Amino acid sequence: MLSGKQIVCTVFFALFLIISNSSVAQSFGIYVSPGIMNYGGDLQKKAYTFSQAEFAISGGLLYNFNHFTIRGSLTYGRIQGSDSTGGYKGRNLSFKSKLGEGNLMLQYDLFKLDEKKITPYIFAGAGLFYYNPYTFYNGKRVYLRRLGTEGQGLSIYPDRKPYSLTQFTIPVGLGVKYKITDAWQVALEFCSRFLFTDYLDDVSTTYPDETALLNGRGQLAVNVSFRGDELDPAKTFPDEGSARGNASRNDNYYTSALSIIYIFPNSDLFGAGRHKKMKSLKCPKL
Repeated sequence: MLSGKQIVCTVFFALFLIISNSSVAQSFGIYVSPGIMNYGGDLQKKAYTFSQAEFAISGGLLYNFNHFTIRGSLTYGRIQGSDSTGGYKGRNLSFKSKLGEGNLMLQYDLFKLDEKKITPYIFAGAGLFYYNPYTFYNGKRVYLRRLGTEGQGLSIYPDRKPYSLTQFTIPVGLGVKYKITDAWQVALEFCSRFLFTDYLDDVSTTYPDETALLNGRGQLAVNVSFRGDELDPAKTFPDEGSARGNASRNDNYYTSALSIIYIFPNSDLFGAGRHKKMKSLKCPKL
């Protein structure tokens, strides 16, 4: 099975080949996409929901040729999850995170917008994102990775390594685009990200041994690893190996956005227009 890095490199190489071998009419544009970002994972029973949505915004460059568009963009948003609204109230875990992403994607339009005013489209690609989950404990913001709440980094759990805050992502989505003028377009789209981590929310596997976590990471790590006692003081730290999350499925995040697109006039790239003009010239006979 290919790793996340191998998949990303393959996608970027394929897009490079497509650009370098394109000989059709091309155009260049920019876009901005305000919208919302949601999280899916161990603190949310529903695969997709608009609950706990946060504002997000993307922007980038695009390159059109034939039915295809290559898009490079940056995205900034926030994600959050809470057992109190996600369906696991008794566990009482919660998290928030800022999130930044950079990606490169290939889009396929069902129709050309020089023939029709509207077209559905699909897209996929690869990218990198950065996050850093935190929670609030006694009114203070507490970043979770360094605490190793499931025993990450402890010698007694050699298979539980601290997770990286920079990860690969595979964005996949669909949308519908409308041509207002030759220069302006708008689009509505939904994009989900397939991730290679289950720690977007700092929750994945089982509870560690309480004493080992206390000795290795301190009392704060114990306090935010298990928070059911905040709702019911009679509850005690679960036995080692008790389910804390579901490691069988990775987390994800997704955006719903309105894109405003501007296509630059006369923006033939890579000499496509120049080649056509040269073909039309008649050379004198010798």
